[in-house]
Formats: sequence, C-alpha cells, structure tokens
Amino acid sequence: MNAPDQQNGDPIVRNIDYIQVLKNRWKEVFLVFMLVLVISLVVTLLMPPSFRATSKFQIKRPRPVMGIGTGEDVVASSNITDNYIPMQYSVLTSSEVLKVVSKKLNLAAEWGMTDDLAATNLAGMIKVSPLRATDLVDVIVSGPDPKLVQNIAKAVPEAYKQDREMRENRLVETAIKSLQDVLREQEDIVNDKMMALKKLIAENDYLPSTMYRSGDNRSVMTGAMEDEDFRNSKAQLMKFEKDEQELAAYVAEVQRLPDDKLMDYVTNSDLLNAEILAADSLRKTYQEYMEKDKERENLKAQNLGPKHPKMVALQETANILKEKLNKELVGLRSSLRSKLEMVTASRVKWAKIVAQKEEDLRRHVMKMPVYEQTSREYDTALDQLKTLDARYKDEIARLRVPRESIEMYDNPLLPTAPYKPDVTLNLAVGAVAGLLLGMGLALLLEFMDTSVKTMEDVERALQVPVLGIIPKNVPILHSAGSLGPDAEAYRILRTNIEFNKKGLEEISLTFVSGSAGEGKTTTLCNLAYICAQGGYATLMIDADLRRSKLHRYYELDNEAGLTSYLLEDYPLEEVIFQTPVENLYVMPAGPVPFDPSGALNSRKFSELLQEVKQRFDIVLVDSPPILGVSDSAVIVSEVDMTLMVVQPRKLPLKALLRQKQVIESVGGNLAGVVMNNVDITSDHQYQYYTTYYSYYSAESGASGGNADASSLKKAERSGKAKELAATQSNDNEDLY
Repeated sequence: MNAPDQQNGDPIVRNIDYIQVLKNRWKEVFLVFMLVLVISLVVTLLMPPSFRATSKFQIKRPRPVMGIGTGEDVVASSNITDNYIPMQYSVLTSSEVLKVVSKKLNLAAEWGMTDDLAATNLAGMIKVSPLRATDLVDVIVSGPDPKLVQNIAKAVPEAYKQDREMRENRLVETAIKSLQDVLREQEDIVNDKMMALKKLIAENDYLPSTMYRSGDNRSVMTGAMEDEDFRNSKAQLMKFEKDEQELAAYVAEVQRLPDDKLMDYVTNSDLLNAEILAADSLRKTYQEYMEKDKERENLKAQNLGPKHPKMVALQETANILKEKLNKELVGLRSSLRSKLEMVTASRVKWAKIVAQKEEDLRRHVMKMPVYEQTSREYDTALDQLKTLDARYKDEIARLRVPRESIEMYDNPLLPTAPYKPDVTLNLAVGAVAGLLLGMGLALLLEFMDTSVKTMEDVERALQVPVLGIIPKNVPILHSAGSLGPDAEAYRILRTNIEFNKKGLEEISLTFVSGSAGEGKTTTLCNLAYICAQGGYATLMIDADLRRSKLHRYYELDNEAGLTSYLLEDYPLEEVIFQTPVENLYVMPAGPVPFDPSGALNSRKFSELLQEVKQRFDIVLVDSPPILGVSDSAVIVSEVDMTLMVVQPRKLPLKALLRQKQVIESVGGNLAGVVMNNVDITSDHQYQYYTTYYSYYSAESGASGGNADASSLKKAERSGKAKELAATQSNDNEDLY
C-alpha cells in the first residue's frame, strides 16, 4: 500500500487487500467449502423424510358481550381487544387444544406417552403462520407420516373450535348471570322506593291510598291544593248551591202567583221537568189531562157536538183530571218550600266539609314535596327497571344465537411427497455457509499470521531496501537461458546491488535466510549467472559445508573444494573450477569437515576471501540458514555485503528481526533484502512488476525451451542426464 492509500484509507485498496487474502489462501477456502458442502450432502441424505399438511381457515371474532349498568343505558363491556386475533394464534398451539387433538387421534397411546407429553410433541410439529393483513391463518403440520400430519391438520381447527365454543359459552353464561344480577338489583331498588312511598302515605292520612303506584294504575294530583276526594267534595257543594238557587227562584214565583195562574206558569215553564223537583204525580196527571184535551179536539174535528155521548163522557173525565191537577198545584208550594229547605241544609253541610278539607290541605302543604320527590324516585326506578328488563331480554336473545368461531378455506390434503430434506436448498445453504466459513477462516488465519507478506513490511521492519523481487518458480538460469522476465529480475537485482555498494572494493557478498527452502542458493546461482553474462568474472564459493549443492548444478565432483583449501592446504587453483558458462567459476564445498563452523572461523578463510577478491570481479558466498547454525554468522562477518533472502508468508516478522540482529551483532553489512518466490501475477502488491514480466513472456517459452534442450544435451554428452534431472528435482524441495 502506497503512502496516499495509507493516508486516505482508500476503501478500494482495502477491498483489494481482502481479495488478496482470499487469493493467497484459496486452498483453505476451497477445503472448508468442500468440507461443509460434503457435510451438508451427508446430513441431507441421512435426514428422515418429512411431510407437510396445511389447513387454512379464518378466525371469527366473537360477538361482544354487553354488560347492563345501573343507569339508564346499557354499558358495553366488550370481550374483544385489538390483539384478540394474535392471541388466538397462541391458543391454537396451547396445551388444552393439543390435548384434545391427542385424545381424538389417540396419539398418547400410539406414541407411548402421557397426554401432556403428547401435547408437547404435537407443539413441535405444528407451526401457525398468519396471513398478513387478514384474519386467515395457516396451520402447518410437519412429520414423518403423511396420513398422520393430514389428520392432525384436520383435528387442530376442530379442537380449537371446540375449545373456543366452550370458552364462549362460559362467557355467555357469566354475562347472563351478570345481567340477571343487575336486573335483580334494580328490582330491589324499585321495591324499596315503593315501600317508602306506601309508608309516607300511611303516615299522612290526608293522602289518599290511591296516591301510590300499584302496577300501572296511579291517580295524579291536579293542583298543589287538590286531590280527588277534595275535588269530589267541592263538586257536590257546587251542585247543592246550584239546586238551591234554582229552587229558590221557583218558590218565589209560585208564592207570588194566585192559584188560577199556577196552571199556566207550570205548563209554560220547565218546572215539571226540573230534576230537583220530585213531581212525578203532577207530571202524570198533567199528561193525562193534556191527552183528554187532544181527544176532545179530535172529536170536534169529527163534527161531534157537545151533547154527543162521547163528548159528554170525555168532558166529565177532563173535569175530574183538572180538579185533581188544581189540588196538586196548590200542594206544589209547600213541596217546593220543603225541598228548598233540604237542599239548603245539604249545601251548608258540604260547605263545611270542603272548608275542612281545604284547611287540611293547607295544613299539610309543606309535606307535599317529600311525597312528590318520593313519587318521582319511584317512577324513575320503575322506568329504569322496564328499560333494563327489555334490554335484558334482547341481550339474552342475541347471546343465544349460535355463531361459528372459524370458517374453513382449505382443508388439508394428503401429502404425496416429502418437503424435507430439500437437497437443492440444503446444498445451496451448505455452499454459502462453506464459502463464508472458508472466507472467515482465511481472514482469521491472515489475522493470526505474523509472517512477512509485502516488501513494505520488510522495509518498514528491517529499515533496509528491497533490492530485488524474484518471481515464483524461477528455474536455474544457466540451464534455462538468459532471456525472459526471470533473468531480467536478476539483472534488476544486480543493478540495485551495484548502486547500493558503499565502495568499489565491496565485491564479496553472501545470501542468508532464516530457514531452508527460501531459495537462497538458487538466488545466488542465478545472480552469478547474470553477472557472468554481463562480463563480470564471477566466483561462487559453496560455504554451506553441511548441505553443499553448488557442484551438482555444474556437474562437478565435490572431492576437492573449500574445505580442502582450508584444512588440507590445497592450492587455490585446484579448488576453483570453470563452469560451462563463460566468466563463471565455482569453488565447491569439498568434503564435510568435523567442525564446519571452526573451519570457517579461521584466518585462512579471511585470507581466501581477500585473495579471490583480487582475482574476480564478484565473489558470491553460499551459506547455510543463519538461524540454524553459526556458520552463516562467520561468513557474514567476513564478506563485504549481506543480502537477506525472504520468501513472503514463510517466516514471522520476529524471525527476520532476529536475522538482522545476528548480522549486526557480528559486524555484518546488511545491504538489502531479496523477495523470492513472489507470485507477482496474483499479488497486487507486486503488480507493477508484471509490466516488464509480460514484456518478455512471448520469448520466454522459446528461450527457456532451447536452454533446457541445451542443458540436456550437455548432460547427455557427459553421461549424467539422469543425475542432472534428479538434482534439479531435489533442489526444488530445498530452494523454495
């Protein structure tokens, strides 16, 4: 990551970092992915088949239960709340409902458990899935037996309906009892009011007994000072007053007239028709006389004379009736006077009665509001009772009407195929889970990995430059050819070494590594080859006295070499050999000494380096891993420059710091680092090297092939083709 990226924290770069981690650890990701996928497949195949049946129905809301209050209105005490329907979803899987299902299907006996355990087992098989924004609900039953899940899916709504009806019936009966209690309470109130009114009437004799209600009959007062008895008495008094006035007028008139005028007055006035006059005999005589008079007029009309016998007989009868009528008229005066006296006496009597009653009413007028208040309270209570009774009857009739608690929409069908396991779904989930787990493991390993990964890490930790970046799987160049991007990488390394030298006399250098297999020897051989190709007289000294291998690369014997010079006083010319490559020379390690470190840590080794520096342009010393043995420390202390070979993601950062510490402790000159075996094509940290790498890619195949062919021909000429092939194969295990 470059400086701008570090400063700005570019998210694109961070994403690329994550992608790079996955690229680097694709094997781990793939392994976890395949492992989880296989486990998903095995688990899917081992899972028992499961069938599913679904019943769809609507949950009906119950009728609201009305509670009758003590006031005039019915109070609504609804048993329906906003969360009523969601509550029913829980009721569907309640133990009470599932016990009914268990008993109906005889599941407890079939499963060999109690009803409670059977209900618990059923709850695990049932899923309630409401349909959004509706009262519809799906009851989904899953299990290994298709017929059983169908029967359970049928039984659950039936059991719920049964339980619901039982609960609602109890609620209805409770509501009815409550209504009855309210009605009885109101009846008690009415009875109390009626008894209070009766008591008030009984304690006040001025109030008639009809002043309270009995059923629907009631007498009502018409004035503040009047009641029915008072009105009757007053009416009687007024009648006698009227009769007295009328009789007094008649008496005065008959007393004034003479006897002969009475007949005319009586016949012309309404005296005979007056109700107050008991004149029945007089009226009868007068009517007979008038009839005889009409008969006489009729006979005259028949032209009968006064002497006719009929006329004579009729006249005699008329005279008798007239005489009788005159006598009764004379007696009428005394009769009218007697009648007037009687009416006057009655009028006086009723006047006294009315006056007494009026006085009684005035005396008790202050008690009337109590009576009126009591009467109104009774009326109100009675009206409320009638209202409550009517509404009670209406509510009872409404509650008694049956109502369906559910309405079925889809009856469960017999499942013909299992819905689980779903191989496709399980494998898809397994694939996604495996991929995520693999990626997680890769990131975790990356987080836990403390190894050096980029050249920036190296430069930041060691405070030395990276002088070269060697691509992955670079072969031995003297066998593959000097053309192509691989060779160019070493040319860049050679150039960087030249520019980082502190002086022209610094021509000896060594490559060190923390462990075997980081490509130290290969890097030295290829750099030597490139230097020789550039016209430099180059010497390679194999100072790895424990596992020497340089001689094998050039088909040389190892019977004489560095140890022969150091320990046996061989002449320098007998231990340095010319390679087939022009300007390239090799000093093999020679026989393995008893004490490799002691052999190197000698004055003669130092003199050897000084001697070869006089004869060659570049001296490259191969050494064993610096953290493994002490040989490398001796070599580092003697050469002019030391290059550390680092393979990304191989050694932790602490190992690199330890190598630097060892080099500096012996006075070595750590000139830089060579990043070896770098996958520059996939690692974005090194993508800028792909430009020149691809530039040579068109020629690399041909040149490499020709070089290989040339190497094989050389090996065949020496009769060691098979040995060379085996040597290269074995070296790859140690070098990378």
